[in-house]
Amino acid sequence: MNQLRRHLPALGLILLTALAVRLAWIAFIHPDPTDGRFDDTVWYRVSAHFFANGDGYVNPFTGTSTAGWPPGYPVFLGHVFQYFGEGLAQTYITNAVLAAATIPIIYCIGLILFDRPTALIGAAAMAVWPGQVYFTSLTLSEPLFTFLFSLALLLMLLATRVSSGRGGIVLAFGVVTALATLTRGQALVLLPLALVVWVLAGYRWRPAIAWVMLAAFVVAVMMAPWVARNQHKLGSPVLVATNFGVNVWIGNHDTATGRRGIPEPEAPQPSRANISQPEFEVKADNLALRTGLTYMRHHPAREFTLALSKVRAMYESDATALDWNSGYHDDFYASQTTVDWLRAAANGFWFAAIALAGIGLLASRMRLNDVVAVLPALVLLWTATHLLFFGDPRFHYPIVFAIALLGARGLVVLFEAVRRPQPSLDGRYAPA
Repeated sequence: MNQLRRHLPALGLILLTALAVRLAWIAFIHPDPTDGRFDDTVWYRVSAHFFANGDGYVNPFTGTSTAGWPPGYPVFLGHVFQYFGEGLAQTYITNAVLAAATIPIIYCIGLILFDRPTALIGAAAMAVWPGQVYFTSLTLSEPLFTFLFSLALLLMLLATRVSSGRGGIVLAFGVVTALATLTRGQALVLLPLALVVWVLAGYRWRPAIAWVMLAAFVVAVMMAPWVARNQHKLGSPVLVATNFGVNVWIGNHDTATGRRGIPEPEAPQPSRANISQPEFEVKADNLALRTGLTYMRHHPAREFTLALSKVRAMYESDATALDWNSGYHDDFYASQTTVDWLRAAANGFWFAAIALAGIGLLASRMRLNDVVAVLPALVLLWTATHLLFFGDPRFHYPIVFAIALLGARGLVVLFEAVRRPQPSLDGRYAPA
């Protein structure tokens, strides 16, 4: 607590910078999901509108009950619309606030895993990270999910640092993990990750497993109303969403490239005879899932090639938000020069951070038998999870904070190496 209080002025400045940069971005870049584009932003924007109007979570194109995307972000955005209105500014300012609220979480994670300089540098990097800033003007779930995902990770780590009240922290971890899962199903990776972290922290397997089971029980209880609603409205107890099977199919079929196609070939469709739209939605997802899994089982050699393509697609760029903002229209930005500069800034920052993260990981290799291993383990587990689907640079957005903290550690190590006394010609040490 004393360490946190000592750095409050610096952390406050970082928070103000994060907000200022994002507000400046949305002052000039403000795409409209209703301008004729057809992508995820349209779904989220219009489904949130219907929810705000009291229609529940419905398909924005058919008006029928849906589980087409996880409900977390549309419901959250719907509440924003109810209280603050439905303008674009409300959506994008909310994104800026969520991103700023994530900064102190990242700082606290860095403080637990490393030291104050690393925590501050990691938080500062996230405040001005171009690829993160560009997402502020998008009606997408990434800012909300990253806030919840990083908060769950912080609670996971805090459970290893307290001598009393651990049960309450584990319960809170389960609650936040459930909220994150209802926003994006991939958040379920936090449960096995928690087991790894708690064992690495020195706890025996039996209590560690018991804590994970407690957190999983909380997740199940919190998700039960959503599952029951889907059973009632869709005729099937859909766990998270009905886009799971389609995403599996996109990454695993005859013409799959391991990347998101633009436009994407149409997934296999069941017959619409004598079934409602919600029932068709479930059947289409199940058919796509079976088709994708069958292809994976029968083409193991090609799956290896596809896996390499998926990993490359996930990490080859950090400028994907520029394309989402423009709706892939060439005339969205002021000039091509502007786009080139913005893209270069994002990717230059990204690859420099990855290089520094590699240094930070090497410098921390002797500590990979304790909770520091959570950062590389998170990146590996997150990447492996997405091999089931397809690769897209958007998918790495929620784990950028892990790269930021490892990169901050690398920068601190380099700075300490420069400051370290160097041997002179006579064998004595002199300041660098």
